[in-house]
Amino acid sequence: MKEDTVRIAEIAALLSLPEDLIRQYADEYGDHLPYRTIGKVRLFDQSAVKKFRVIADLTAQGLSRGPIISVLKGGRSLEDIASSTDDDAEKPVSVPPPPPAPELGDEVLISLRRTGDAVGRIDQMVGGIRGGMKADNEKIIREISLLREEVLASRAELRTLWSQIRELEEDLRERELRKSWLERLAGRLSR
Repeated sequence: MKEDTVRIAEIAALLSLPEDLIRQYADEYGDHLPYRTIGKVRLFDQSAVKKFRVIADLTAQGLSRGPIISVLKGGRSLEDIASSTDDDAEKPVSVPPPPPAPELGDEVLISLRRTGDAVGRIDQMVGGIRGGMKADNEKIIREISLLREEVLASRAELRTLWSQIRELEEDLRERELRKSWLERLAGRLSR
């Protein structure tokens, strides 16, 4: 999602209006509000927040759809609308005060919400990484304990082999001693 777009829920929160009302305005005045859709989600340009504010203010002041569309198009001023009677309205409309100037607070709130969303996503990723690291650490610890067991078994086998080698060396020495003793004895007897 582009940084300069807002969803209906965000617009409703910024203007402190019910989301259903903003959705109704979006359906009714959609041709005059800059937006694009991704699937079923409508993404409005940030300039649409100001237009939604104008629609809400003018609707609250009793203007009907026709004059509001004229204001949104920029074709008629509020003074022109007030001086003429609307066919849909049963009474003449007084000149409403101009809509409040867009505040920097809207952009700040949008940025703040997006930052909060980004921080939430980062927290989820960090949590996933921590979970993965924990699983990896447990696997490493298991592997290390298996290697320790193998090393201990190898040491035991090595000790057994060394003791067998010593026994063989002693046996060879005894045989050499016997052989040399028998050779000496045979040498004495053969004389």
